[in-house]
Amino acid sequence: MYCLNKIKEKLREDKVDAFLITNEINIRYVTGFTGSESILLITQKNDYIFTDFRYLEQAQHDIPWIRIIERKVSLIKTICRKLKQLTIKKLYIESFYITFNQYSEIKNTVKGIHFIPTQGIIEKYRKRKTQVEIKTIQTAINIAERAYSNIRNKIKAGLTEKNLADILEFEIRKQGGEKSSFEIICAAGAHASQPHARATDITIQDKDAILIDWGASFQFYNSDLTRISFIDRISPKFKKIYQIVLDAQCFAIDSVKPGRMAKEVDHAARNYITEKGFGKYFGHGLGHGIGLAVHENPVINARSKEILEEDMIFTIEPGIYIPGWGGIRIEDIVLVTPNGCNVLSHISKKLTELVI
Repeated sequence: MYCLNKIKEKLREDKVDAFLITNEINIRYVTGFTGSESILLITQKNDYIFTDFRYLEQAQHDIPWIRIIERKVSLIKTICRKLKQLTIKKLYIESFYITFNQYSEIKNTVKGIHFIPTQGIIEKYRKRKTQVEIKTIQTAINIAERAYSNIRNKIKAGLTEKNLADILEFEIRKQGGEKSSFEIICAAGAHASQPHARATDITIQDKDAILIDWGASFQFYNSDLTRISFIDRISPKFKKIYQIVLDAQCFAIDSVKPGRMAKEVDHAARNYITEKGFGKYFGHGLGHGIGLAVHENPVINARSKEILEEDMIFTIEPGIYIPGWGGIRIEDIVLVTPNGCNVLSHISKKLTELVI
């Protein structure tokens, strides 16, 4: 409700009649409503959720304080009727999320309406987590960690990447997760040089390194972690590169504090990896916010203009990926605190504990 009241204040201050919210996650954040294929209209006085028969009873239960409008024709036609009825003249829209067809139909149907494209109004509030959100994300992390710990002794030569990903997916649900946060990345040997490799029928071999990037969803909040395991032994080259990635992550974590530029945190890891001669093999950003979406603000990369604030939660995941050889990424989730950060994930990263 805090965010909803703030949006109404903004409408009054900016002298805008209404805000049409089309992003499903933003609707969930503002109202708590978890149905899909619905659109929210916030006005200075009243609020309306447009949905269909499938979600009518749920909406009546979840958000009784919002006026529920069941569509009988298309969703946009129903919205157009309400915009006309309310004589809306100035309308905020989410420029990243409204479709061209939705925009065109409203423009052609509601004569004289003035669209005001917006970006990040709701996302600004989502960046800083409440204590309830922090607790929920921590639960999602705990579920993911228990699941990984339980399947790690099942990693062995002869399994395929997909076999292993499926085992982990099932274990996430056993541990209380509603689902995986995303399609599990499980890459063995040279396949791990692709940062977002899809699990395939590639068979895990003796002496392979196995990169697993996974997460659990709990009460719609997500976790996102990455660890490396080694079959049989770790080669000297893997030891060297793994230690570089681990040290880079430590430098980045140590640099996190309120008021720091996100790009400075990225630089702490990237500069170290570059000094060690592997800069060209670290081609993605250092991290990303996580919450209702797996990837959300703040963005932690070399171009980010974000300034870190207390109660932001994001990943720190440096990596080195060498085509034809393999890849190493280590990913944890941190919470910005008044004086630095807390690492919310705790699965061991010690070299001595990575061999299966």
